[in-house]
Amino acid sequence: MNARYIDFRIRPADDATSVDLEGTDSEGYTRVYGNEFTGGRSLAHLIAEMEKNDVIGVMQAEWEEGDPVAVNEQVHRAVTAHPDRLVAGIATTDPRLPDALEILKHAHDDLGLRGWNFQPGFLKVAANDPVAAPLLKYCQENGHPVTIHSGINFSETGPISFGHPSALCEIACAYPGLVIVASHGGWPWVTETLAVLWKHRNVYADFGAVAPKRMVGPKGGWEPVAHWMNTMVSDQVLLASDWPMMRHERLIPELDYLQLSEESYDKYTRGNAARLIDSIWCTRLVDHLKTGATS
Repeated sequence: MNARYIDFRIRPADDATSVDLEGTDSEGYTRVYGNEFTGGRSLAHLIAEMEKNDVIGVMQAEWEEGDPVAVNEQVHRAVTAHPDRLVAGIATTDPRLPDALEILKHAHDDLGLRGWNFQPGFLKVAANDPVAAPLLKYCQENGHPVTIHSGINFSETGPISFGHPSALCEIACAYPGLVIVASHGGWPWVTETLAVLWKHRNVYADFGAVAPKRMVGPKGGWEPVAHWMNTMVSDQVLLASDWPMMRHERLIPELDYLQLSEESYDKYTRGNAARLIDSIWCTRLVDHLKTGATS
C-alpha cells in the first residue's frame, strides 16, 4: 500500500452529505470554516478526494457529544469498507462515564480500532484530570496512542485553557511509554508545544485544520514551527487535514509555503506517520514506501 501522502487525522464520515451545527456546542465551527466544513462531507466525498490526491490515512473517532459508541462504529464501518485508503482507525470514549474503559476496550477488541481520541475542551475535562488516568494507563500498557486536542477550540462553552500543552507534558512525564499526539499543534501556545515535543520523544504534533500558508510569516503566531519541523522535531510531526475542516486539494499545494527540506518534507508528509502506524497497527507502510509496492 503506497501513497504520496499519509493523513493522520481524518474525521468520521458516513452517508451524510452535510451537517447543521446551529444550536450545538460546535456552532462556532460553521462561523470559522463555513461550507468547506459543513458540506461535501460524506464518505464517498472523502474517498474520491483521497484517490484524486494520492492520500491514505487514519480516521479518528473525533467525538464531542452524543454516543461515543456510535462514533466508534461509524469509524469501523468506514475503515472496513475502504481499507485501501483508510489504513487504520482510532477510537474514542468519554472519560466521565463509569464504563469509559469498557467502551474503549470494545472498540479495540471487537471493532479493530486502536488508541483513544480525546477532546478536553468539548468535554470540559482537562487532559491531565484524574478521571482520564485509568484510560491513559490502559493505553500505555497496551500500546495504544492517545490523540489529544490541543490549543484553541471553537466550542461555544469550552474554555481554550483545556488545550494548553503543559497538560500534555504532565501526561508524558507520568506515562513515558505512551504515544501522545498533540492535535492541531497547540496554537496559540506554539512554542510551548514545540518544547514538549523536544523534551519528550514519545510526543508528536499534527496541524490538522490549519492552512499551511497561515503557519508562516511574522503575524500569524506560528513563526517557529517551520524551523523546528526542519530541525529538532522533524521526526515528530504528522501531516493531518482533520478532513473535512481542511480539504486535501488545498492542504497539499500549500505545503510548499513551509519551505521544508526534501528530507523533512518526506518525513512530514508520510515517513513519520508510516513509522508510527507500523509500530501501532503492525502494518508495513515503511517497507512499501521504500520499495514503491502497491499491495
